[in-house]
This record gives sequence, C-alpha cells and structure tokens, in this order.
Amino acid sequence: MNKTLQNFRSQVIELGYSYFYAKALLVAVKLDIFNRLGESTLSARELARKTSCDSRAMELLLNALVGVKILGKKDAPSGRTLYYNTPSGKEILVKGRGGFKIRPYYVGDILNFHNTIWEGWSQLEESLRKGKPISQHQMYLEDPAVTRAFIHAMHNTAMGHAESLAKLVPLKGAKTFLDIGGGSGAFSIHFCKANPGLTASILDLPKTLEVTREFVVSHGMKNRISLLPGDYNKSLPKGFDVAFLSHIIHSEGEKENLALMKKVYKSLNPGGKVMIQDFILKEDKANPPFASAFALNMLLYTEKGCTYTFNEIKGWLQEAGFQSISWPKLPLPRDISIVFANKPA
Repeated sequence: MNKTLQNFRSQVIELGYSYFYAKALLVAVKLDIFNRLGESTLSARELARKTSCDSRAMELLLNALVGVKILGKKDAPSGRTLYYNTPSGKEILVKGRGGFKIRPYYVGDILNFHNTIWEGWSQLEESLRKGKPISQHQMYLEDPAVTRAFIHAMHNTAMGHAESLAKLVPLKGAKTFLDIGGGSGAFSIHFCKANPGLTASILDLPKTLEVTREFVVSHGMKNRISLLPGDYNKSLPKGFDVAFLSHIIHSEGEKENLALMKKVYKSLNPGGKVMIQDFILKEDKANPPFASAFALNMLLYTEKGCTYTFNEIKGWLQEAGFQSISWPKLPLPRDISIVFANKPA
C-alpha cells in the first residue's frame, strides 16, 4: 500500500470513529459535568453521585475528556484522582454565575442542541430514501421550551464572531438596521455597539422575541433595539438602510428565497445594503465541506431547505433588483460567509 492510500485509509477510519468524541462531549454537557465542576476539583465518585451515574463508568467518561484535553486531572495527596475544568474550558463550558448571566463564549446550549438532533441524524438513511425530513424541528411549531433552547443554542454560535463581524463590516452612514429572523439579537447587539448612530429592529416570531428581549435587556440595548413580531415569508417593514439575514436562506427553498429577496428590496431605502450570512457553497456544491454536510441537516429537518451557491444567491438578488453583488472572503468560523448587495440609490 502506497503512502497516499495509507494516509487516506487512516483518515477515513478516523472519520468513522469521530462520533466517539462527539457523543462523549454531548453526554458530559447533558449531565452538566462542566457546571458541576465549576472552579472546583472533584473525583469520579463524587461526580457519579451528583449525576446518578456509576462511578466506574463516570471515570471512563472523564478520562476520555481528559484525553482530548477538554478536562484536566491530577492526583491529590489523599491518593484520589481529581478532575477539573481547564482555563479555556471554564470560559466556554461553564455557563455563568446565576440569573441570566451567561459567559460570552459559552457553548453548552449549542452542544445540548446537537444532542437533541443526534436522533435525527441516526435516521439519515430513511430521509435519503424518502427524500423528505424525518420531522420538522419543534422550534418552528413554537413550543416555548424548545424555542428557548434553540434560541440560546443559536446565540452560542453567533457570539463566537458577532463582535468581530460588526467591527469588520463598517456601516458608515447607516441609521436603521433590520435583522430578519434575528433570533437572540446577537448581531443587532454588536452592530449597534460598533455603530453608535445605529438603531436596530429584530423581526421574528412572537415566541422567539420573548427570549430575544432577555438578551437585548441583558446587553443594555433596549433603547436602541426594537422587537417586531412577524413572519418574514409574509411581509417585511419598510424604511431601512441595512437588512441582515443570518442563516435564514438555508431553511427555505429557492422559490421562497427569491420571494424573500424581493421583499427585502422593498424594505430598504434607496442606496440600502443587504447582507446575507450563511454556509455558501462553491459551484461544485461539495465545498466548503461544512456547507455541503449542512445541507443534509436541512434535508432531515426542513421540507425545502438546503445550502446554496453564490451564483444561486446572486440570481435571486439580481432578479429582485439588487446591484454590486459581492462575496468577499472574510475570516469567519465553520465556513460561514456573507454575500453583500446594494439597492440602487
């Protein structure tokens, strides 16, 4: 076997085993291991007691997390082995200190969300055979508990780059910002912070906005961000300098996205700008790899959702009347990118 084939073979085998690490992490989050540890050090027996788990099994889980450097461990003078959160782990896996205080880079909610969709991915074969979703995610049915969990999960992912994006993309001269399907409001919050003269309006479903309000208030933005209950597939308010759509188009089909771009065009003032943030595919529809894999997630949970190429998005924007359509390379995580376009002045 030549070296190239050997390396590829090893890569494929490792990919097949990758769920070991993912599920160990997701179960640890579900059992609240990281928050239970907090700033302390605990033994496997102590954590097993706190989580109603078997102590030997807990030790196996904790050692696996130490192995991938998510946790640390040390031997105490008493002879016990103690486990602890690493400095980086505390920042992203320990939620906060009571109330609505959430560490800005916390990721526990999105990891819990992955745990909920794990079962869906186990039915991928069925979805592939039928060409239909296995079920529509309950968030879209406005179950309050599921909606809250979903919005918190999306806030986790947004906070990883919302602040840097707002600094990276200047909105000079813009006064009004429409965040379409804005969820937690993370991007509105940071675009307002980066642009002192900007006010934002977040349009989303009423149950979602109940959660959004908590984030807006906690960031001290209730005087600059307004909440607009509505459905972007039905209508959009008018009179905005900037329209922002973050991870909206991948939930919709091509026909719906074209109709949405036409509504966005009408909502903007002359000379206004639209920014479409999503997992955008290259023309081969296979790269970037996260974007093509994410299309399978849309297959599992939506009727028509998918990931799209720049030229597909450009076509919708052109038909809607937009000009100066661009897809610049920006330093964003998980193959996220943004398409920009302008409404003629």
